[in-house]
Amino acid sequence: MYRLPRIWPRAATSRTTRQSRLRAGVVVCAAAVALSACAAGSSPATAPSTAQPLPSTSTTSGPGEVSAEVVDAYRSMWADLVTAARTSDFQSPLLSRHATGKAFSLFVQGLARDQLEGIVTRGEPVLHPVVTSLSPAADPTRATVADCFDDTHWLEYKTSGGPAKKSPGGRRATTGDLMLTAGTWKVTQLTVGATGTC
Repeated sequence: MYRLPRIWPRAATSRTTRQSRLRAGVVVCAAAVALSACAAGSSPATAPSTAQPLPSTSTTSGPGEVSAEVVDAYRSMWADLVTAARTSDFQSPLLSRHATGKAFSLFVQGLARDQLEGIVTRGEPVLHPVVTSLSPAADPTRATVADCFDDTHWLEYKTSGGPAKKSPGGRRATTGDLMLTAGTWKVTQLTVGATGTC
């Protein structure tokens, strides 16, 4: 497997997954004008005119839509790391697209170490991400993802040829914390458990 630093920051406490809907109301003003005529004989008044109500519109951003964006960002983060790890390119501009903060630093440090030791990583990991929390409920800017990360077929090799001496990969309980930054979800922290934890 790709050797990420052994010490991982703890995942943030789970938050509520409930998100309230945003609503936009349209206020309709109706004006009634009554015209009356005065004459010697009785004369019927003209019927009042009423403005037609405008169709109401609503804007909804449900938790399902936000969760899909979070999962997509989490998957994209791993895809960027997999690409950079093929050559241990710790300066790859891909790394900052969907990672920031401690997660970004860990990736850069791990790849720099591998490059120094002449190690690259080949293959693909298998992901099973599920969003476990979104906050705040009204307009989420933070999220937590739980994953059973499988790096069985994402292994290290020496640039000189042959596999690097490393224990085989496996299924690992993983937690990712994400934050909405300038309209883009990015992973800020990542906690990867030992093999066989999920």
